[in-house]
Amino acid sequence: MKTSRLVAELRKKVALSCRIVGGQGLTRGSLGHVSARIPGTDRVLIKGKGIDEEAVEFAREKDIITVDLEGRVIEAPNESAMHLAVYRKRPEVMSVIHTHPDWIVALTACEKPLIPLYAAYNPAGMRLVLDGIPIYPRSVTIVNQELAEDFMRTMGEKKACLLIGHGMTVAGGSVEEATVISLNLYELARVHGMAYAIGQPRPIPEADIFEYQRRTERQEGPFRNSSSRFLSDWRYQLKLLQRREK
Repeated sequence: MKTSRLVAELRKKVALSCRIVGGQGLTRGSLGHVSARIPGTDRVLIKGKGIDEEAVEFAREKDIITVDLEGRVIEAPNESAMHLAVYRKRPEVMSVIHTHPDWIVALTACEKPLIPLYAAYNPAGMRLVLDGIPIYPRSVTIVNQELAEDFMRTMGEKKACLLIGHGMTVAGGSVEEATVISLNLYELARVHGMAYAIGQPRPIPEADIFEYQRRTERQEGPFRNSSSRFLSDWRYQLKLLQRREK
């Protein structure tokens, strides 16, 4: 595929992801960002900021700008520093999404931990908990390299990181994967919020955790092909988006 066509398609995916996470309530207005690394380069596509910007849920290809790993674009969004730090530290990451879900803000503000409270309901969410979801202990906007590197000391190699009283950041091998992880983490937080409102949630039995870990290792059931699962969920989100935009 020619580079120009690849970049055009990637730009479209970033805009689609913006509208998906915005439309599903993971963020609002201009808060939050979706980005993607251009394969084989030191450049990143990211939703821009500025006087003519659109809200995340209304983003189009024209709203997606290009920055290099040093952030050398004047109109780069404030929190591009966070995205670029992830790309610099983790070359395997091809997409970063930062959003401000209200459930995440509420749970981190109240210091309510995320636990494996379900499996069959959403195995992907359970796996996120078992993998560990670190919490960055500051609530400031990540606007410079110093803060970004401080943030990365917390996120490390994890797929997701919460920011106390702020939101969450997700890293994936593609726009599709980062989008689906973001949605699964949002759903995990939403169910936790309801559970804590009712009482004290309990983890699922250790036997069930072991069983789903075994299935993951053997690639059984919904774990048969994780990349296909991401693409399936992505297609589902695209159909929901198309229905909303009719």
